[in-house]
Amino acid sequence: MGRSTFQQALISWFAFADVEFSTIDCDSEHKTLSSWYPDIATFFPYRRDDDLLPILNLAGSTPVELIDFPAQATQSVLNACHHFSALKIFADKGIRLTVCIFASDERAALASGAQIVSTLGKGADYLVISNPARFTSQVFFASKLAERLQDSPQIQIPRITGGTIEALDRASKQKRKSLTFREAEPLLEIGSRYELEHWRNRLFRQFEDNVASLLPDASLVKNKVVRTEEKPAEAVNPFDL
Repeated sequence: MGRSTFQQALISWFAFADVEFSTIDCDSEHKTLSSWYPDIATFFPYRRDDDLLPILNLAGSTPVELIDFPAQATQSVLNACHHFSALKIFADKGIRLTVCIFASDERAALASGAQIVSTLGKGADYLVISNPARFTSQVFFASKLAERLQDSPQIQIPRITGGTIEALDRASKQKRKSLTFREAEPLLEIGSRYELEHWRNRLFRQFEDNVASLLPDASLVKNKVVRTEEKPAEAVNPFDL
């Protein structure tokens, strides 16, 4: 659902903004963060409830921490949070949890989001992520879950064209490793490079606008995006020319 792409964008923003951060990769099947960022990602595979304990012990080592759990582990993680009193641990450590809820019409995603919000309640903040190029959101935004999240900030992932996605795939095959967008860009043609730069800047602006949900303190942001006014194409009546 664009989860890995969104995480990559967040990590790029943390690095650009000069925010001290760390990442924990708990997805033992895909190891996406570990393969992309072997120098900064700590690998703690999550396979059962007990595996949350070392993650809770480690959490809070940096001002910002991004944790990637396996996509189908929602129920297990929430059970483990209850067993280990995770919210109390976070409170003792001065940690505020932000959970990304993907606004997908897919039934499994809706159920997962509802489980998370019902269980964690006000013990966490929520970011609603939509990605029109990857999934529809009409049912989500008409649901009771959306009503509960109506005051939560929303972030929309911009579209990347198929030609650039294919070029990214070719670059990864050429290097025989999974490349981040940043790593692949020097290997791409100029059109794809500028498309990715524009895609990244649009997301960075949204991250800055919702900094309160992403960082414990807005002053951690040392570098900000230079904002230019985007002028859309105007409709012109040819008979007025």
